[in-house]
Amino acid sequence: MRAMDVQTVIKATNAQVISQHSDAFTGIGTDTRADLKGQMFIALKGEAFDAHEFLDKAVTQGATVLLVHEVNEQVNDLKNKVTVLKVPDTLKALQQLGNWARHQSQGTIVAITGSNGKTTTKEFTAALIGTAKNVHYNKGSFNNHWGVPFTLLQLDPKKEVAVIEMGMNHAGEITELVQIAEPDVVVCTMVGRAHMEFFGTIEKVAEAKEEIYNAAKKNAIRIYNLDNEQTHNMFVRGHDKFPQDKVITFSSEDPHADVHLMIASMNMSQLVLKGSIKGVQGTATVQVFGAQNLTNLMAAAALGLSVGMTPEQIWMGLPACKTNWGRNQLVHLKSGAQMIFDAYNANPDSMKALLENVQLLTVSGRKVGVFGQMREMGSASAQLHEELGERVGKAGFEKVYFVGEDFDAFTKGLQKAQFSKESLIQKDFTENAGKDLATFLHSGDIAVVKASRGTKLERFVYPCEPLDFSEKS
Repeated sequence: MRAMDVQTVIKATNAQVISQHSDAFTGIGTDTRADLKGQMFIALKGEAFDAHEFLDKAVTQGATVLLVHEVNEQVNDLKNKVTVLKVPDTLKALQQLGNWARHQSQGTIVAITGSNGKTTTKEFTAALIGTAKNVHYNKGSFNNHWGVPFTLLQLDPKKEVAVIEMGMNHAGEITELVQIAEPDVVVCTMVGRAHMEFFGTIEKVAEAKEEIYNAAKKNAIRIYNLDNEQTHNMFVRGHDKFPQDKVITFSSEDPHADVHLMIASMNMSQLVLKGSIKGVQGTATVQVFGAQNLTNLMAAAALGLSVGMTPEQIWMGLPACKTNWGRNQLVHLKSGAQMIFDAYNANPDSMKALLENVQLLTVSGRKVGVFGQMREMGSASAQLHEELGERVGKAGFEKVYFVGEDFDAFTKGLQKAQFSKESLIQKDFTENAGKDLATFLHSGDIAVVKASRGTKLERFVYPCEPLDFSEKS
């Protein structure tokens, strides 16, 4: 986190000085479990916590400045020891500081959203652009109303490019994030059936995602996916609203797109791409699994163009793209079996894509499916899990596992598919289920593991004794 001083905070947030003992601090912290030596502690308040209750602990951990939005008993006790600044809302102040940091940078700010693949696209983009330029990007899924300003606060002004991921589950959130980051380049990778609990229809999801184009400054570069129906509609709507010389397109179907890539071949460990980038023909081998990653790779290539990379540089840089923990991660097991661990996120569209990939795989052993609850599906959850069960039942698995609240609906779907193989389906994970999978898998088998992150399906992985499995994001 970048160093700044109290006067900068006052200027950026219009903070009121309750007490002042020092002017400088070394960074910003929000977690009293961490080392806060020399830092400014921001007392954020969420639905389940209020950091104003832990101000004394923040000072014990070394904080020299406190940023608060209420003066409580702890503030009165601590104001004689440390600098205390008061603002109307500490979250808003954090966002104002993020915007301040954004304006300290001379680099290009790139913003990415999408129903599926935005985190993977962010990782691919950082890796690809990083082969030619000095890049900053947020680790993991640091993509919400506090994650984005923190990412900006970590931005070294000397970086040439900053890649910012933007997530949302309510209308208006993307607009707010765009106002904080003020990106120079924006893209929505695709629109699918994520966050249906909050939006109800895919059209409403698309409206919320389209905010990334509508809220961006007029001269920002806008990148469009021509293959996805909803993002193609955004491209059409944007034709008369935004400068056409600031538009970049990508497509696997339209050869006239600026980035036109196709899959020449694929297996469990790699994709071989062919196509053209701004008319320059080429091929590239990328060590990732799954045809759905073609969209993410094309988006990354388009983003490379947006920051000034040449087509030749992009073709050379594509092999640097790799998937991270929990996202189509190939895991080798001690038994000789292999596992595709894709349990960082899940919705009906990403489940469908995975199952389509699995059906294309040729393996010497058996295929095993381990699935879990798709979160944020709202009133359609039971129906969508029944549809998932039916798809899984037709995907050629020798054995199927499922963990989640909609286990009955999933079972109904399996039955509709007339799945006659072995299954272990339950509401909650049990240690015996993990051991059962470990016992079942043998050399040559492949297991696919997918669910929303909250299901924690990595609990199935550890009993199988993975040789190369560690959480990195």
